[in-house]
Amino acid sequence: MAINLTHRPDLEIRIEKLADRLKLIGRGSKTATIERALDALEQKLESERPSPEYIRESLMKYAADGDKIQKQIYRKNPRLRGRPLSLALQDELYDKHGLPK
Repeated sequence: MAINLTHRPDLEIRIEKLADRLKLIGRGSKTATIERALDALEQKLESERPSPEYIRESLMKYAADGDKIQKQIYRKNPRLRGRPLSLALQDELYDKHGLPK
């Protein structure tokens, strides 16, 4: 897909300024600038993703504290008592069609 900046002169100006700051000159400088911007954005997103170790530790914490969390929820919401917590929460959060309330 070609990028047409004809209708977005503001973007073209921003790309040109960024190319100058990156010392990219000549033919292909705009493309190189966009590629670098995309690389930087992808790298940023990848670094923000939690590591598998962090996810595993979080799940282990919830598994270890599950009974305590369940008791806290039942204590704060007495109407949920007497039913499995997962079903009670499902009924609280979703309507009979499975859509969020």
